[in-house]
Amino acid sequence: MLAELALRALTPAEPLARRFGLLQESVALWLRGLRQRKAWADHHARCRKLVAEVAAGLPRRRKPVVLGSGFVRDVPLDERCRQFAEVVLVDIVHLPPVCLRLLPRRNIRLLTYDLTGAMAWLAGEAEGRADPLADLIADEVVDFVVSANLLSQLAWPVADWLEDHPERAATLPADLPARCIAWHLDDLARFRARVCLISDVEMVERERDGAIHDRLDLMYGVTLPPEDQSWPWPVAPFGEAARDREFVHRVCAWRDFGRSWAAHRPASD
Repeated sequence: MLAELALRALTPAEPLARRFGLLQESVALWLRGLRQRKAWADHHARCRKLVAEVAAGLPRRRKPVVLGSGFVRDVPLDERCRQFAEVVLVDIVHLPPVCLRLLPRRNIRLLTYDLTGAMAWLAGEAEGRADPLADLIADEVVDFVVSANLLSQLAWPVADWLEDHPERAATLPADLPARCIAWHLDDLARFRARVCLISDVEMVERERDGAIHDRLDLMYGVTLPPEDQSWPWPVAPFGEAARDREFVHRVCAWRDFGRSWAAHRPASD
C-alpha cells in the first residue's frame, strides 16, 4: 500500500489521467506485474517474440511506434533501440521506474497521449473526439507500429466514467466504450507502416474445480479479423484477486493488422 501511494505521488500525470483513474490503475498494474512476474512471463515472452519476428521482416527500419508502451515488458526494447534510429513510446502515463530504465537509451522518445481521443470530450472540455494519432500517421518515416496490450484498456475507463456520471452520460452515445475500440482499429488501419496488434479479447473467471464462473467480452461486441496467434494470459491467478478464482484472458495477435483489417471490413460493413 505504501509503495502504491509513493509511486502515485511521484508520477507526473495529466489531470485527465488522474480524473479517469488511469494513474491509479497504471500503478496497480505495475505492482501486480511484479507480484505475478512468473505467471506473466510466458505472455510477455510471446509478445516480445512476435514483435521481433515481424520487425525482422521489415524492408526498412527507421522509426517504430509502440502504442500502449506501459511498462515496456512486452516489446524487445533493446533490439528496437539497436535496429531503429528512433523509438517512440506512447502512453497516457509513464511511471518513474519505466523512465529510469529508459534513461541510458538516447534514441527513445516518450509521448503522453490519450489514445481514446475521447477523455476531454467526456469531461466536457471538447466538442467531440480528437484524432490522437494524426501526427504519427502523417510521419513518413514511421515504418513499424505496435499496439501492445492496449486495445481492451481503451474501453473500461470510459465505461466506468459513464457509469459514475449518469447525467453527463445521458448526453453522450451509449456505446462509447465500443466506439473507443473501433476508433483505435480504424486509427491503426490509417498507418502506411506495418502494424502489429496484440490484445486480450476475452476474460474468463474460473473456479478451482475448472468451472467457469463468468466470461467477459473485452471488445464490447466489436468484431475482429481472424487472428494469427492466440494464447492464454493468467492476469490474476488464484489468490491475486480472489482466493478461489482465477482470471485468465485470451490474447490474440495480428502480424499485419492493416491487411487483416482490410480483408475483414467489407464483410462487416
